[in-house]
Amino acid sequence: MSQEKLLEVTNLKQHFKTGRHSVVKAVDGITFDIYQGETFGLVGESGCGKSTTGRSIIRLYDATDGDVKFKGEDVHGKKSKKDLKKFNQKMQMIFQDPYASLNPRMTVLDIIAEGLDVHGLTPNDKERKARVENLLERVGLNKEHANRYPHEFSGGQRQRIGIARALAVDPEFIIADEPISALDVSIQAQVVNLLKDLQREHGYTYLFIAHDLSMVKYISDRIGVMYFGKMVELADSDELYKHPMHPYTKSLLSAIPLPDPDYERNRIRHSYDPSQHDSSEDPEFREIRPNHWVLCTTKEFEAYKQELTEK
Repeated sequence: MSQEKLLEVTNLKQHFKTGRHSVVKAVDGITFDIYQGETFGLVGESGCGKSTTGRSIIRLYDATDGDVKFKGEDVHGKKSKKDLKKFNQKMQMIFQDPYASLNPRMTVLDIIAEGLDVHGLTPNDKERKARVENLLERVGLNKEHANRYPHEFSGGQRQRIGIARALAVDPEFIIADEPISALDVSIQAQVVNLLKDLQREHGYTYLFIAHDLSMVKYISDRIGVMYFGKMVELADSDELYKHPMHPYTKSLLSAIPLPDPDYERNRIRHSYDPSQHDSSEDPEFREIRPNHWVLCTTKEFEAYKQELTEK
């Protein structure tokens, strides 16, 4: 992982009107950076705004407020068709549902080659087919699968097709939006290991969105924890697991089961109560120790610092 920032997200907000006077603040002012070659994990319970964050970054949604910069260039700024096409080639997405994200009327060849056609990356049909077959083999499928349709594959195989489609245009940055949540547990590890192998070989940068904390720890270099549209904690993967500070992070970690009957018998589950926070001031994102950030008030910040010195 280099120290070069590939993506900079500053005070990103994504609000949706649900009525004349009601607004859902799906993402409410989050800030983080992603470095070249790293995997940044984004975790939190369903409905906390993780997927909306990913979709806002890649411009599937126009952001309500805030800045997203990719390689120093404003993602949400006005772009010509040519610039937008170039941007779309550099940033790709792997979708959550391998059943809904593939067109059932298209062959696997045409699904994967769609990006190649849009960006004009293959001059003829022979090269187009060869490129797709190579991609299929890279994600652990056979080139003979190219002429089949999505319904002929299992969920894990479909997700591999989705990964091949994302890789087809040689992107630099890939947003993996809960790519394993719809898969069997036995298949999840295969897909995550595939993503790790591809990153090692080609230096991809990932935003990995999930709610399974044990899997996120396995794949991520750094992890951001979201709760109701806010980033509540951000730290290196090991640091977050060893020294969780925010009560919500502690609650999430206490819910991870382990295949150890003795541990499970004695495991203490912490439930998170938002009313426990100091309400005398608005919380801010503060650096509690190098590269470990927590959303807290001044009073909470001092308490967290004290907690760390006692560990």
